[in-house]
Amino acid sequence: MTNVKTQGKDADRVRVDDIAAFVHAELDCLDQRRFEDWIALFAEDGFYWAPVAADQASPLDHVSLFYDDVRTMKLRANRLRHPRIHVQDPPSRTVHMVSNFRDFEADGNGLIKFRCNFSLFEFRLTQGQHMYAGTYVYSLRRTEAGLRIVAKTALLVNSEDMFPSLSIWF
Repeated sequence: MTNVKTQGKDADRVRVDDIAAFVHAELDCLDQRRFEDWIALFAEDGFYWAPVAADQASPLDHVSLFYDDVRTMKLRANRLRHPRIHVQDPPSRTVHMVSNFRDFEADGNGLIKFRCNFSLFEFRLTQGQHMYAGTYVYSLRRTEAGLRIVAKTALLVNSEDMFPSLSIWF
């Protein structure tokens, strides 16, 4: 078990295993289509972003694959649950895999930043299987309710490629 060291406070140490378990639980929510549980893991001011350009520094000055705050995530989840959503009829089945947790930084004020690699397999009955891969960049905040996602960025290996209709989160 490895600890992420912060500004010298032993109480501020976080186990890397705990962070990995949090990310695995988060992605299980997506794979099990428990979107409301997934959204609840975000801080009120949290967002999820997938840039188009590999070197894109901000979601505000360039088109993105998506840039969702909590309010937008709730709207998207409601659409995904709508009985007549044609892009998810039948619903996608997904499996997320993560590895190589690294580049940990903790600021001593409860914010933890790190990166990990991901693979996502999506199967749609009418469209076959798609694979997406890249690096997630996370910023987590410790709260009384546990860890919450302040920022999550999905840096896709092929972000500039053409994609089918994206109705799922990476």
